[in-house]
Amino acid sequence: MGEQDNRDEGSETGGEPPPAKDTGDAQAPAGPAASNNRSVERIASIASTLLVVAIVGMLNYLAYRHYGRVDWTSQSLFTLSEKSEKVVAELVSDVDIYVFLSQGEPQFEETKELLKRYRDASERVRVHHVDPDREAGEFQVLAQRFNIQARATMQGVEADVAAVVTLDDKRWHIPRNDLIGWSIGPMDGKEEINVKAEQAITGAIVQVTQGRATKVCVTAGHGEWSLDEAAERPLALLTELLKYDNIEWEELKTLGKKEVPEGCDALLVLGPTRPFSDPEAQLLSSYLKGGGNLMLALNPVIERDDINSTGLEGMLLEHGVTLDRSLVLELDAERLLAPTPVQFLSADFGDHPTTRAVIGRGAVLVTMSRSLRTTGNAPHLDVLLRTSEKAFGATDISRVMKEGEEPAAGPGDLKGPLDLAYALRVGVDPDEIDETPGGRLIVIGDSELVAGPPLQAPELANADLASAWIGWLTQREALIAIPPKTVSSRNILFTQDSLMGLFLRVVLLLPGAALFMGIAIWLSRRA
Repeated sequence: MGEQDNRDEGSETGGEPPPAKDTGDAQAPAGPAASNNRSVERIASIASTLLVVAIVGMLNYLAYRHYGRVDWTSQSLFTLSEKSEKVVAELVSDVDIYVFLSQGEPQFEETKELLKRYRDASERVRVHHVDPDREAGEFQVLAQRFNIQARATMQGVEADVAAVVTLDDKRWHIPRNDLIGWSIGPMDGKEEINVKAEQAITGAIVQVTQGRATKVCVTAGHGEWSLDEAAERPLALLTELLKYDNIEWEELKTLGKKEVPEGCDALLVLGPTRPFSDPEAQLLSSYLKGGGNLMLALNPVIERDDINSTGLEGMLLEHGVTLDRSLVLELDAERLLAPTPVQFLSADFGDHPTTRAVIGRGAVLVTMSRSLRTTGNAPHLDVLLRTSEKAFGATDISRVMKEGEEPAAGPGDLKGPLDLAYALRVGVDPDEIDETPGGRLIVIGDSELVAGPPLQAPELANADLASAWIGWLTQREALIAIPPKTVSSRNILFTQDSLMGLFLRVVLLLPGAALFMGIAIWLSRRA
């Protein structure tokens, strides 16, 4: 009883209450304020998250509507040329491209990437990838439609063509080796990959969109470059270059002809070794004056230390061009590829639509050329190609051909720079020169430039220029050449020092940097 009375008395008299137990809430802030702070933090966190999502969504929408692609390859393997962009930009109907490559084939990724560029350049281009191995049913239907054959390989089913380009009832097959080919470099002997897919695809589009084939006639009967593959100088390289450009080639023997056939869109005279007769020269002149398109590639034919006449000098003089009976020798050592100065490089292009397309793509290889001059009475003449100032035109062949003597210009020789090629418009109204069809003439002092082995060298501009010149003559701007993108194989060589440097970077430096960053972040969080 006594103890109970004392406890009650202490309580009644306002004594100190017993100490409260420590529950761990002594550091917590006041209840309403803490709740408000936590609500604000949640709202800010949700708002910031929604803002990030909105920004990412806007960026994705802009990327979808205004996306771009960048080609980082050294040779711009997947960048469309101006010719391809022009061809697809002018499409007025949908073109379908059916690709029959399996994903495991070496050409697949390159072709797929390139076709994306075509599709991005025009909505008229529609691409269909059909894997003959994985999509056998669909492939069989298309194989019957396009008359495609297939064979079984170790890797699976393989179609005999890589792609088919169609427009309505027109179609064009693209063989496999026309996409990517392997070759040996002509200059250094290194193995090269020629990515030719753009040539083949754009050429196929041209084939199915053109109303008719462009007919190019080639003269015969004077020892010229010939369409006959068994001839001494066959035109196979030029016809192969333009085989996808919807061109029909035809031989024309001018002897006894009174006029050039009406179907010839252009007439080529390439490297005659025997002269034309006066009636034949008059035939060519009348064709040109009547709106025809003519190319004269007239390299020097040397006989008994003299340059033979071509029989066309008078006709050219009538149109303001002098064809010199000279042999061009280039003395600029930086332009020479051989000990003889008659074979040299030139990148001195004049201002003309055809040369603008090839400037910056390399130099032209000239072999045994004669020089040209203008008489001044050709108002619509453009210089296409020149030599350097160190070159000269030798008129005395016997003097410059002496063995053991360095060639030098003599008193009667022509001083450089010398003109090597001209483009002329004949019989046109100056106010309507761009709109007037026909009456186009290209004169070249070297036929090898447009018909010979230099067409095979991708590092040279001969193929580009030959294609562009024929495109200008036939008034088909789409014939500006698409050179194959050439990638040379390169070996990576490591020295002892470079290997040690690689070891230090990969084995020590990178892991060390990662460890340092980890320690720094851990110390920052501890602080």
